[in-house]
Amino acid sequence: MRALTVKHPWAAAIAHGPKRIENRSRPIPAKHVGSTILIHAGQAEDVNALPADMIRDWPHHWGAIVAVATLTSCHQAAKPRCCAPWGFPDTWHWQLTNVRAVTHPILGVRGQLGLWTVPNDVLNKVEQACHDLPYEDARRILTALEDKERRQ
Repeated sequence: MRALTVKHPWAAAIAHGPKRIENRSRPIPAKHVGSTILIHAGQAEDVNALPADMIRDWPHHWGAIVAVATLTSCHQAAKPRCCAPWGFPDTWHWQLTNVRAVTHPILGVRGQLGLWTVPNDVLNKVEQACHDLPYEDARRILTALEDKERRQ
């Protein structure tokens, strides 16, 4: 299973708010379109992000798995305000769907740039956390974990 590290407050805006576009310098690798991923809240903060009053009620977890999502598609920003207010110009907009915050964030996880493979010890914690998720979300994650095991 793959994860995507996102700076704050964007990770919280995805997990607990309406943000469904993630800005990246490259398109989603074709083999990952349609896949279930984990959203990892990184250690860094984007100080030029949203005004504090827009995000004050969103939980912030640093170095943690905070949500599950599906990478549905991506497109290059077509115009200055494409996918406003979340899409930035001159970037690729990665479309996230089926976003669900995890009930208990998985803390102490070190992220990486781009889509990265989640280590087995973290996957075990994700699997345990699935018991707190709605059935459909847990089924998606567990199916993705089983598919990974079959490929190994």
